[in-house]
Amino acid sequence: MKKKIKTPIALRIVGWLFPKVEKIAPWLAKRWFVRIFFTPVRYKMPYGEVEMAQKANTYKVNYEGKQVQVYEWGEGRPILFVHGWMGRGTQFRKFVEDFNSSGYQVVSFDATGHGKSEGNKSHLMEFAGMIENLHSKYGGFEMIVGHSLGGVAAMIAINDGIPTHKLVMISSPTLAHKIVDEFIHRLKASNRCKEYFDAYVMKKFGKRFEEYTATHIAQSLRKIDLLLIYDEDDREVDLENPEALLNVYPDARLVTTKGLGHTRILKDEEVVKTCLQFLEQSELEPAT
Repeated sequence: MKKKIKTPIALRIVGWLFPKVEKIAPWLAKRWFVRIFFTPVRYKMPYGEVEMAQKANTYKVNYEGKQVQVYEWGEGRPILFVHGWMGRGTQFRKFVEDFNSSGYQVVSFDATGHGKSEGNKSHLMEFAGMIENLHSKYGGFEMIVGHSLGGVAAMIAINDGIPTHKLVMISSPTLAHKIVDEFIHRLKASNRCKEYFDAYVMKKFGKRFEEYTATHIAQSLRKIDLLLIYDEDDREVDLENPEALLNVYPDARLVTTKGLGHTRILKDEEVVKTCLQFLEQSELEPAT
């Protein structure tokens, strides 16, 4: 029996309260909407991840005044794994043994506002900034594996100049309207909040929100080996997302799974093997 995706209790409370606040004080609700969007909820680390964290070599780096937790497992050529929104670097624990056995060092981190790193807020460009920070420290990564938002951040970092030529995006959102619409649905907010959000992003970051999405970035992305792994039963990121990305970056390869959802996909043995095979192949066979 499939487990039902549970919305964090903090978001459930906000979802109940938000429409009431918007009705009484719409000006306050719009500002609150933006604040919530950039404030990740921290989940308790499950036992399996605690155990894997204890096996890691850990250290912290300073990123824009915040201490960020970094994990290393094994030795060899470093491969970077980037978690998604409200995730943790230890979520890639199932990848560690196979990659280490094949001669690769697994490197990951907790983004600002996530896991054991400092901060209460975060955003996509902080994820990308940490990727660039670690790229400089390790002298480059032969491949980056990104889950959800982490895959988008990795694409941005590559597009901004880091020379990694292999990228795996697992369950990554690619469409701006789906990201914002899902958030509006969770909070039971109105489209007035969406309009305010779009204006805020433009003023704060100098670009439209759409310009930070994978489908937009891929249009200027240099030629890399790009593997997309998505689950047919993912309720958070459906198959319309990779299909849209393939429309603008047709050289990518899509692999689909079934029954794994948005996060359990990171625990699947076949997914781990697919990523490792992708890393070790010089060129991929055409997808069938």
